[in-house]
Amino acid sequence: MKKENFKHFYEIETRWYDEDMLGHINHGTAVTYFEDARVRHASEIGLKPYDIDQFPFIVASMSFEFIKQIKHPKKMTIGLSVSRVGGKSFDYEYGLFVENEDECSLSCKMTMVCFDFINQKSVEVFKEIKNDFLGENK
Repeated sequence: MKKENFKHFYEIETRWYDEDMLGHINHGTAVTYFEDARVRHASEIGLKPYDIDQFPFIVASMSFEFIKQIKHPKKMTIGLSVSRVGGKSFDYEYGLFVENEDECSLSCKMTMVCFDFINQKSVEVFKEIKNDFLGENK
């Protein structure tokens, strides 16, 4: 995947403790990078990521494609796009790009379900996500 496949971009740097014993960024750490981008994106489009009534998503599925190893220290950019919107779920696609590279080192797709934790049921996808998908957010 290339940067042109994404709508939003978020800068991030590796941290010393992100490496595993093999000397590359651990797969579990990659999840936290994408979660950070998801929270930043939600805030950017008008959701309130620290308010459970404004940001109740559940990760329904997640898949990764590890393309290149990433070693610390690196400056990186995470590309993010809402790639599909259904009635109660939507997909995020991510690409992790090392500084000055146009091909991603790691890609990820997450299917998110919008959820009402009080009533314990799925709910319609938030208008902010729909608007972002349709290109209607500022």
